Amino acid sequence: MLSNLVQNHLDFIVFSCALLAERFFPLVTWYHPNTALIAIFSAIGKRTYRADETKSYHYLATILACSVIVSVLLIIVVLLLELAFYPELLAGLILYLCLESKALDKKALRIAKLLKQNQKSAARELLKPLVAREVTKLSAAGILKAVIESLILRTARYYFVVIFIFLVFGPIAALGYRLLTLIHSAWRNNVKPNSVFLGPLRVSLFIIEFIPMRLLALTIAASKASKQSLHYIKHYGRHYYQTNSGWLLSCCAASLGVQLGGPAVYFAERFNKMRIGSDRLPVAEDIAVIINRLNQARGFWFLVILGIEILTSI
Repeated sequence: MLSNLVQNHLDFIVFSCALLAERFFPLVTWYHPNTALIAIFSAIGKRTYRADETKSYHYLATILACSVIVSVLLIIVVLLLELAFYPELLAGLILYLCLESKALDKKALRIAKLLKQNQKSAARELLKPLVAREVTKLSAAGILKAVIESLILRTARYYFVVIFIFLVFGPIAALGYRLLTLIHSAWRNNVKPNSVFLGPLRVSLFIIEFIPMRLLALTIAASKASKQSLHYIKHYGRHYYQTNSGWLLSCCAASLGVQLGGPAVYFAERFNKMRIGSDRLPVAEDIAVIINRLNQARGFWFLVILGIEILTSI
């Protein structure tokens, strides 16, 4: 009877084990496969990008490069799944490698601790790998804004969106999305965020993230400051440079009662991004609060998934 129960719910058990493994046994950055992939994708981007070429070249180069990279890697993984004796376990491993959350929490809390000790230089150095913007001249409030925004958006993309795609479309789709985020992250280190070269990637990720990012935003809005969150979405989120991010940052800003967004410098050029909210500037303690909000969202959606699993098995 026990073996039948495990067999009937093997997918959910593997899914839960992957979440627990990422939570309690996260891979260290220096030996995570994503580190090697980002280095490879960055080298490909440098060889492909040519600033003096036309828009048509940039669009075509990006589409072809992304298609080749993702197709080759996904074909290899599909073949492995076909040959695997227990493909569910391999799917769980794929999910585990695609997820990234606990390591981000630790880095954010460490930056908060450094700022409490007035060690701004060390905090900036720790922040550098998390953002594409220039951080050398950021104030303490600017560092905290950048950390909170990066923590929110990275957790949304590398955890919630990955899980949504994994459950709805399967491990191959989740891996394909994660590869696109890695390519985008690697290429953003070499070109400006508004570059035409990144256009096809931005559009693809926007479409993929449209539903899960908004679901997460509404989940956070429902936990606290619901009216303020809806007000912020109406006045800020809908007009943000990227509306998926705008919705989520608006709800988080309302939940924390702080101001997020604002101008940022990329490659010595100032980009006047919209400020979200008119409340106080964030303080170090807000990092622990937003981590708690995101953990509450994790718990809520895990219970929803568990409930669906129980109902479908009846």
